[in-house]
Amino acid sequence: MQSADEYLKKTESAVRKLFEGVESYIAILKADPMPGFVTSYTDDSDLQDQYEAWANKNRNLIAASMQVQRNFIAESFAQATLCGSILQVAAKALECYSDNTEVPAEWALHIKPDSKAAPFCVGRLVRGVPVGLVIYAARNQHTHFDDSALREPNLSVFERLATNHGYSSSEPFRDPAFDLGNPGVTSLASNVTALVGWRSYDAYERDMRKLLNV
Repeated sequence: MQSADEYLKKTESAVRKLFEGVESYIAILKADPMPGFVTSYTDDSDLQDQYEAWANKNRNLIAASMQVQRNFIAESFAQATLCGSILQVAAKALECYSDNTEVPAEWALHIKPDSKAAPFCVGRLVRGVPVGLVIYAARNQHTHFDDSALREPNLSVFERLATNHGYSSSEPFRDPAFDLGNPGVTSLASNVTALVGWRSYDAYERDMRKLLNV
């Protein structure tokens, strides 16, 4: 292929199908029938009594909601696999067609201008990280999810995603959705594509065309 535009056009139908697959898994959660608990109370005992009465009244809906969530969790790695494929297509485009050689000063310690990561130092910031680098690190983490020795700049990318969340807390807090030390998450591909707003082909294409200047 001769250009980034041609690459995007020739991969469009495949990437659209990947997004359709991702949406089919998200639809599992959209069917969640979980009712909401809203009340006013005078003290903790009153709150507990009201909650227990609500839970008893809605026990069938709560059980159905829990089953929906179990169904989604059972398919979470399958969904992440599709998201990882989207990231792979995006990363390959940047590998082949990004002409960027400028490395932001805050990344100079981990990325050299002639390194494989340099073409990815482009795009809008996501939790302080160029979206191109987010794609780079997420693709690598998904591809090597069984490798405990993920290297830089991948480590620093996820460190920033896990800590630059803006959540207020009295204690230091790491966002578990992007914490490489979280044993409950194998691949972070689905979490990352959600974070960057890639839940449709159109959103993906808008970003890719900006990243590739096409």
